[in-house]
Amino acid sequence: FPAQQISTKMTWDDLVIEDFLMDEIQEIIVWIKNYSKILNEWGLSKVLKPGYRSLFYGPPGTGKTLTASLLGQSTGLDVFRVDLSKIVSKYIGETEKNLANIFDQAENKNWILFFDEADAIFGKRTSTSDSKDRYANQEIAYLLQRIEDFPGVLILATNLKSNMDEAFARRFQSMIYFPTPTAQLRMKLWENAFKGFEIDENLDLWPISKKYEVTGGSIINVLRHCALNAVIRDEKKVYREDIIEGIKKEFRKEGKTV
Repeated sequence: FPAQQISTKMTWDDLVIEDFLMDEIQEIIVWIKNYSKILNEWGLSKVLKPGYRSLFYGPPGTGKTLTASLLGQSTGLDVFRVDLSKIVSKYIGETEKNLANIFDQAENKNWILFFDEADAIFGKRTSTSDSKDRYANQEIAYLLQRIEDFPGVLILATNLKSNMDEAFARRFQSMIYFPTPTAQLRMKLWENAFKGFEIDENLDLWPISKKYEVTGGSIINVLRHCALNAVIRDEKKVYREDIIEGIKKEFRKEGKTV
C-alpha cells in the first residue's frame, strides 16, 4: 500500500508558529469534530460537501508534517502520508489506478490523507504537444475530481505554492503558509530543543536566534549533532561551538556558508 501511517510524540506546545496560523489550523479541528452537526443537524449538506481540503505551503522544516500528525493526534484520526514515488507511473492509466486505491481505502476508514511534496503530482497542467502531455493532464483532471468528491480530510503540502495547478486552489477550504520562523520564534525553538541539556554559561541563544535564519527542522538536526558531541564527551551539556558547527552543517546542505 503506497501510504504510511505517521504519528508524533510531540504536542501542540512543540509546534512553534505564529498565533494566526494556529487559528487557521484550529478551523480544521473544529470541522473534523463538528462536520456531522453542520451538515446533518443544521441541514447544510445540500450546499456544503462533506470533505475538508487544506494546502500547507512553505519552506522545508517549518512544521507542515508535524501539524498533520498533531491534527490526527488531537482528533483521534489516523494520518497516512502518501508515498508519491509508489504512485506516479510512466504507464498510462497506472497513476489513476494507484490513486483510486488510496482514495477508496481512505474513504472507508476515515483517515486523514497527507500528500507531501504534492506538486510532484498536483503540478500545473502543460500545453498538450503530444500524447504524453494529454495523459498527464488527464491525471490532473482525475485528481481534481477525486479531491472534490473525497469525504474526509485531505492535506497537500508543498514547498512552493506557485508549482501547484491553479485549479486545485479553488477546491481548498484553507491555504496555510508556514514561513521561516522569526528571530523570536527561533529563540523559543532553540530553548525547546535544548531544555533537557545543561547550557554552558558562555552560550547565549538569543544572538544565535537573531543571526541564523533556520527552521525548526534544521534546529532538530542541530540538536542531534549536539547530542552526539555530548555523548562523546560523556556530559549532557551543550556548548556554543557545538551549535555553530551544527548550523554550518545545515547550511552546507543548502549550499550556503556561515
